[in-house]
Amino acid sequence: MPPQNPSDAHLFTMPSETLTQQQPVKASLAFASVQPYEYHSHPHLSQLGLLVWPLMLALPLLLNSSHMHYSTVFPRNWYSMNTNDDQGAWDPAWLPHNGDLRHPLGLTLGISAVAVGHLFLLIYFRIYQHNQLLGKTIPIQSKGAAEYIYSEALTNHLSQPGGFVLLGLYLSITWVYNLLPESYYTFEGGIQYTTVAQCLMVQDFVQYVMHRMEHISHPKVYRLSHKPHHKFTNPKLFDAFDGSVPDTTVMILLPLFVTAHIVRNANVWTYMAFGSTYANWLTLIHSEVAFPWEPLFRRLGLGTAADHHVHHKFFKWNYGHLFMWWDWGLGTYRNPKEQWGREFSVGV
Repeated sequence: MPPQNPSDAHLFTMPSETLTQQQPVKASLAFASVQPYEYHSHPHLSQLGLLVWPLMLALPLLLNSSHMHYSTVFPRNWYSMNTNDDQGAWDPAWLPHNGDLRHPLGLTLGISAVAVGHLFLLIYFRIYQHNQLLGKTIPIQSKGAAEYIYSEALTNHLSQPGGFVLLGLYLSITWVYNLLPESYYTFEGGIQYTTVAQCLMVQDFVQYVMHRMEHISHPKVYRLSHKPHHKFTNPKLFDAFDGSVPDTTVMILLPLFVTAHIVRNANVWTYMAFGSTYANWLTLIHSEVAFPWEPLFRRLGLGTAADHHVHHKFFKWNYGHLFMWWDWGLGTYRNPKEQWGREFSVGV
């Protein structure tokens, strides 16, 4: 369970929250009268949302299945590491390079894996939040979820130069120009789930460090890098990658590169699974509503939307994204429950 630090409780309270100071009796009565939300009116239907997690891995799972194995779909010299098959080399005349480049099959499949996983996430979120077909959702913040036009928000989400565009450029350069460990180009074997977990943990820890550094560094550095993302004090799912190019470079791309050179035994399918899980989980924690798996995630120290709303609302605490363990251990965690009935909805 996350450690508590009552002595810092006042730091977690917004200056405008004077009710508990001036009218303690009324405040306590008001808080007691607020009942936790029913997570869903259709509890069994709501559990269908859990399928979004394995569906993030749909493409690598499919291409390693007997129904559509990659070896029956693609020419061997596109993926083989055997010297007799040119090691999956690529030599396009139009691309400047010295020596052979890596064949873009793995790169294309990796980006496609993220896209397919994200498509399933967006379909689920449309059904869950906007159509309310799985029951009533809970807004994270008590003032309600941010209002927006779905099509406009989706277009902005997918076209951010500091988001998927920059990520795609990074993945293309590091893959084609052979900047990753040798194992990352290997198609042999399926998804290494333990290695996926290792990649997620290393990535999130390095991202925690960079995130915290952005906040405590010189004010000019913060303004140029991370502050644009903090314009969202009540974020929505589509705000996940809406930030500056320096912010994405420092807090996402640099940790990705460091992670690849720390966890050096991943194969191409593991790299795909890690990339899709990371990108989609990072999107989910920016949601304006709570998800049915979040009570369990909170107990395990896995990142939830409410945990991340704490950071966006108060501009400090909860610097981790996928894991709250670093915040637990380093004293920077604040439980959303502390704001139930005030800034946050009861039950999130």
